[in-house]
Amino acid sequence: MKEYHTKVEIIAPKERVWKTLIDFERYIDWNPLVSHITGKISEGETIKTTIVPLENTFAATLLSFKENKEIVWKGKQVASFLLAGEHYYRLKEQNENLTILEHGEYFTGVLSVFISKNLIQKMERAFVAHNLALKERIENEK
Repeated sequence: MKEYHTKVEIIAPKERVWKTLIDFERYIDWNPLVSHITGKISEGETIKTTIVPLENTFAATLLSFKENKEIVWKGKQVASFLLAGEHYYRLKEQNENLTILEHGEYFTGVLSVFISKNLIQKMERAFVAHNLALKERIENEK
């Protein structure tokens, strides 16, 4: 299994972080990783995510959408046993004005061993850029 995990501290209540994180229509304005998320935002439903570094749109199943806590989706290439990616956002409240965003992805399936180290590093850098852009957007809001 290939994976990468990132996190960032955001000086804001988790409710404010959540509100920005689920404002999918505005992703194009600030998000260097995911420019669009469309579809019915409900657990078990199919969404489409446009991943900027990969210049591609993927269909995914929304596995978890827990208010102020987490968003998890899983996309697959052909079939889950071949290649699947589980992308997550998790919010951890440190205090009323400090939130930790945990953000990462797990790749599974027989083809996951062929995901190059360079691609993993490229995506991890994109996740870090996303986290910093989110932090800046929230902390600079008036």
